[in-house]
Amino acid sequence: MERAKLKFTVIVLLVILNIILLGIVLSQGGQARVYKEAGQTQALDYLDQNGIAVEGDVIPWESTLTEQEKSAAISSQITTETWEIRSMRQPETLLVDFVTSLSQLGVKCTRIVSITEGYVHTVEGERTVFTPIWTIITDNGSYRLDCADGTLKKY
Repeated sequence: MERAKLKFTVIVLLVILNIILLGIVLSQGGQARVYKEAGQTQALDYLDQNGIAVEGDVIPWESTLTEQEKSAAISSQITTETWEIRSMRQPETLLVDFVTSLSQLGVKCTRIVSITEGYVHTVEGERTVFTPIWTIITDNGSYRLDCADGTLKKY
């Protein structure tokens, strides 16, 4: 009888622990969403403060490139080729990089028309390196933003 009570008590404690852990995970997920939305709002405000208008759906907040990085990493392990896909910065950081770089180039724009994601590749020795980029079309020209290091070039 004592053994059955002990087993039941352990099971109840484990159930309570699982419920508490589930609550923590759900809470963290909610906080992550709030922080992400706040970051996006701040990035859009930063663009606005610098006189650059953009529609929210123009910015690739959810990049397709990060999913490609995961599948490419798996493919790289399977083949004998030596290649690398550079990591991409967060979209909020890239927008700040864009504004900062425009200022350093002495260029002004008032509107971002479109942003297209892609990769450029370079050969470094015996390996191929793929770098994620944004091609940004503005009212004052086209630019290529390196999403790995944040550098901007006129395109």
